[in-house]
Amino acid sequence: MRGLLQVHLTRHHGDNSAYLWIMLTAGPTAPDRMRRPSNLLADKPAAPTVARAPEPTPPQNYVELYGLSKPPFGSATDKASYILFSAHRRAFELVMDHMLNGHGAVLLVGDEGVGKTEMLRAAASVAEGSDQAVLRLFRPKDGRLSRAEVLETLGGKPNATREDMLQAALNPPRKAIVIDDFDLLPSDCLADLRTLMEAESGPALVLTVSAAPRRPEITALLGLLRNTIRLIPISPAEAQQFIERSLWIAGGTSRRLIEPDAMRVIIGRSGGMPGAIGRMMDAALTAGFARGDSMITTRTVTAAIGARTPSHRYEPTGDGVAGRALQIVSVGLFLAGVSLFAYKAMHGVAPPPADQAAVPAATAAPPAPALGTKPAPAITPLPADLVAALVKRGNESLILGDFAAARLFLQRAAEAGSAPAALALGKTYDPNETGAKGTRPDPARAADWYRRAESLGDPAAAGLLQRLGQPENP
Repeated sequence: MRGLLQVHLTRHHGDNSAYLWIMLTAGPTAPDRMRRPSNLLADKPAAPTVARAPEPTPPQNYVELYGLSKPPFGSATDKASYILFSAHRRAFELVMDHMLNGHGAVLLVGDEGVGKTEMLRAAASVAEGSDQAVLRLFRPKDGRLSRAEVLETLGGKPNATREDMLQAALNPPRKAIVIDDFDLLPSDCLADLRTLMEAESGPALVLTVSAAPRRPEITALLGLLRNTIRLIPISPAEAQQFIERSLWIAGGTSRRLIEPDAMRVIIGRSGGMPGAIGRMMDAALTAGFARGDSMITTRTVTAAIGARTPSHRYEPTGDGVAGRALQIVSVGLFLAGVSLFAYKAMHGVAPPPADQAAVPAATAAPPAPALGTKPAPAITPLPADLVAALVKRGNESLILGDFAAARLFLQRAAEAGSAPAALALGKTYDPNETGAKGTRPDPARAADWYRRAESLGDPAAAGLLQRLGQPENP
């Protein structure tokens, strides 16, 4: 824009002073259409910097992959999440009645994984809610209780003596004592337990027993029992309820996480044992994480626990509408067969001629293996990352003392050709391994897995076989 500079001199007549002032006047302006917009003359502010969202980190475990708040299986159950199955209701009532009103000892028995420990924990919590004093003895997963720990728990104070323990257990108020795997207590603790069992007005004891070999003092204590309560396997409907509720408590749903066919496979393979269901579901979730499956399918389950064999059968008990319907159908088929037989007999229907009868094709019997040789174990191929995940979970379960879960993970990895998994699996059966104390040793099975580890190239297997007194692979 151009302008005119005008200079004016003004004299003030009163004081002979003069003022010089300058005025800038605008010159002729350009047409409006040529005028530059004022907003282009001003400085433009810098565009705000938008912070980029951080890249999402990949999930580190199946809890993160499937959006769960915690692992739904494998952790201890409290009374809030405990499921009282119909198959276990009567046993739970008997345990509760003994804890609140009885004295002496009762034994809770059942197959491994049927839920004895979980029932003890839940019953103890319910009894405490009824103002019953309860003392609990649950051995840690990585070992056994020491005598000092037993005396401190039952005596109610640190460094308790035997006299302190007996006084606290026998004096009022009346106590209920739950002991899981009582046969794994130290021998001197078993002598104290006998004193409590023989007391006239002693505490109410609820015991479970492990699968370890029986010691002579255990047999003597079993003769003092007042009752034996047995837990039976749960039904398929209850097994489905267990899976759905466990997933729901962990923030998931069965509809989102597992296909119905996959759930049926796990229920069928479990034999009605909640512990087996939990281990297989945990293995399936681990396999799903390793495979990157968005949902547990039958392929995921097969990758985790192997293909179904004819020996794995779970027959329903026949309870409920489905069981009665199956019985009705069976009777109907039987009557239909009898009617058809009677019709043929009355109308003289002859059997087909011999030349038309179906003749089974002759098949040659497979050659028998030579004496002294053992067929090479079949290797089921699995992705390397899945095998690594199974071995990792197996080792973690060993650290926690959960040998049943560890054997499931390690066996699947060993069958896929992992030498470290086969070696670790053999150690869980080896009576010479301190980590396997509290489980039933099986030297023959340990030797089988050591031989497999040796055939897969593990150099340590030969020494372990020699320690067992077993021959190496030919």
